Amino acid sequence: VAITVTAEAKSKQYGASDPVLTHVITTGSLVIGDSLTGLLTRASGEDVGTYAINQGTLANSNYDITYAGANLTVTQRPITVTADSATKEYGASDPALTLSVTTGSLVGQDALSGSLTRVSGESVGSYAILRGTVENTNYDITYVGALLSVSQRPITVTAAAKSKEY
Repeated sequence: VAITVTAEAKSKQYGASDPVLTHVITTGSLVIGDSLTGLLTRASGEDVGTYAINQGTLANSNYDITYAGANLTVTQRPITVTADSATKEYGASDPALTLSVTTGSLVGQDALSGSLTRVSGESVGSYAILRGTVENTNYDITYVGALLSVSQRPITVTAAAKSKEY
């Protein structure tokens, strides 16, 4: 007996477990009491992208199965990263600009690549810390900025003793 089995499209967020891969019979039908055995499989990979759902071991020797595939889509994981405020004294080198993940989380040993930047300027004042090149394609990153504050440089001025004739 000929039947068509169609995989159902699925999706998951990066870092989540795979959903159960399911199918429906779209042409023909099983005889009452019959079932298909085995499991659908999918192309390997965990990064954001689309992976084919394959027939795997799904079978029943009493049926001529035509298989129609679908895809498992892995979507970006949302996170919020927040720049840490920084300070420096006028004339000093910039400190390292750092950030932390404040909402959501990175998966396993994942890291963000790139670096933060800041609005240029060296005078006393506050300068916005910008996202720069911070990135990881598996994440939908929301960025929260901060400020680099440049403070006055303390100096001591000592008058030199002088004399003059009347």
